[in-house]
Amino acid sequence: MIVRVAVALLVTLALVAGAAPVTAQSADQPAWADDLFADLQDMQPRYNANVTEAEMNFGERQVFNQLSGNVINVYFVNTDVVFSFYMRPDGRITDLRQSRRDDASLKMRMTRETAEELVAQPNPVPTFVDAVQNGAVVDDGRTVRGIVINGEDGKLVKQATWTVINTVKGLF
Repeated sequence: MIVRVAVALLVTLALVAGAAPVTAQSADQPAWADDLFADLQDMQPRYNANVTEAEMNFGERQVFNQLSGNVINVYFVNTDVVFSFYMRPDGRITDLRQSRRDDASLKMRMTRETAEELVAQPNPVPTFVDAVQNGAVVDDGRTVRGIVINGEDGKLVKQATWTVINTVKGLF
């Protein structure tokens, strides 16, 4: 009887302790992150409806093709906010999440302002393409202009690929 009570108490404590970090993580996220995520969810159908018809030059299309078919973590610079999504091979965005994914192969860095500019567009695809094309690390690496993409930590081939892309994309 005492063993059953002890086991029941341990299970209860484990469940309570296991739930605590999730609550703490949600509380740590700024209020604007929830609003931005809702706006991104609203933008997703507009993006997906326009992405297959998007006009891109050769260089932009090559960069875009390197994004397609990947799980991508989106880091908002100078914050702890991370979202993620899967970009299907046809370029459509699916599986948008308000969290980082361990299976992501790419990381995308942008400011909150860049994301807000994207969600405000009736057709966000041209703005997205332009932000990627002109994305750069600025202010001694403390922030970015536009959208900067690289391989996620530990994804050496993706890191090398995107180092080359980021070096030459301005030539196209």
